[in-house]
Amino acid sequence: MKSKAPNFEFDPGIRIFGSGEHLLVVFDSQSPHDVLRAPRTVRIPKGFQQLSLLVAGFDTAEDDGHQRLLKGSVSLAIEDATGALSNHELAALQLVFHAEADRKGALTHIDPALVAYTVRQALAQCLNEALNDYFQRDEAQRVGGQLQPAAFNASLPVAAPQLAGAAPQPSRKALREQAADDAARQARSRRRKTALAWVVPPLVVVAVMATMSHLASSPSPIENAVAQQMANDPESIKAQVELTKQTLQSMGLDPGQGGDLGCLAPQ
Repeated sequence: MKSKAPNFEFDPGIRIFGSGEHLLVVFDSQSPHDVLRAPRTVRIPKGFQQLSLLVAGFDTAEDDGHQRLLKGSVSLAIEDATGALSNHELAALQLVFHAEADRKGALTHIDPALVAYTVRQALAQCLNEALNDYFQRDEAQRVGGQLQPAAFNASLPVAAPQLAGAAPQPSRKALREQAADDAARQARSRRRKTALAWVVPPLVVVAVMATMSHLASSPSPIENAVAQQMANDPESIKAQVELTKQTLQSMGLDPGQGGDLGCLAPQ
């Protein structure tokens, strides 16, 4: 059986903070595959005209037995207000992957193109989220600064806490884990409903039928007591025989004096 290539998920972290006329960009690969993982902070001009993400490398693999090493770099390309261009390296990544051997000893290494694609997509989304978060916080602080004098008026409510900064957004990894938990919870709920639909009704039907059969075949305790009492009481037997005679006469039948109706009495 052929072995499968290693799975690879990349969930980097990028945060942006204002610092006077500059922005501080904090980067961390947050990957256990990155043997050179080291958070880094770079300072870029706040009034940039254009900001681009540059991802290079990951196209040449270095294999050593079960290990495959892929190297690459992540940088920000900045064009400032004067049109000058500059590059700011966020990280030099060295990603190591372990390949399992199949029964014949063949190794299935991860595809470098897949690694490059995964890294690029994750970095683009992460930078987009970081920029949106920064601009939201910057706008909230600007609006909060305009409303600040109203906070000193005792007759007016204090500015809302959310003006101090936007709430932090959950990471993509946290969102994936939450989605997986929700899917597992829904699957468990569906399995429980299916089990109730297929198992409980037959059991209920069987129980009801068994109960009805038992009730139909077994006389009640009251009926047993009455029958026993009548069998042991001669007066009750005589009264029942007399009642039967009257019933037959009302129907136009005459059992006669010699009619033996004692067999009609309860035995």
